[in-house]
Amino acid sequence: MECNKCGSVLSPKRTSLGYLECVGCSTVEVYGCVNIINHKTGNTVQALSKSQAQAINKAGDRKRFGTVLQGGSKNDSYNPKHTFYKVSTSQVGSEAMFEQVGQNMMLFLETKGINSTTAYVNKQFTNGIISQRQLFTLVNLMNALTAG
Repeated sequence: MECNKCGSVLSPKRTSLGYLECVGCSTVEVYGCVNIINHKTGNTVQALSKSQAQAINKAGDRKRFGTVLQGGSKNDSYNPKHTFYKVSTSQVGSEAMFEQVGQNMMLFLETKGINSTTAYVNKQFTNGIISQRQLFTLVNLMNALTAG
């Protein structure tokens, strides 16, 4: 079969779908899609014209939930729980900070006891001063020193 407009040969697959024009002469708009978020596990995709899909996806005021918020939000300022995390600007778990926290831990252990020292070391980890590996090293050292 030939194209109604330019006369080029249509592929058999295109004619079986009922098209009378080749892709080059076609005026049918390309399709796009929009995610419809019903629930965190009940999402669907709605097929629309490409221009409509782009307009809807570009709209910045669409609600985003669950993993969509974490993985696909275009609005970085969206923070539903208004949480802010303090992170050290130096590398978390640097050797210099580990040494400093270790020295302070030894001083605290001698003067303030095990409970205050444990709270201090845990706070340093929570604030991003030392890494989890370094926390375990210090806790094991503290436990070894106080076991006897």
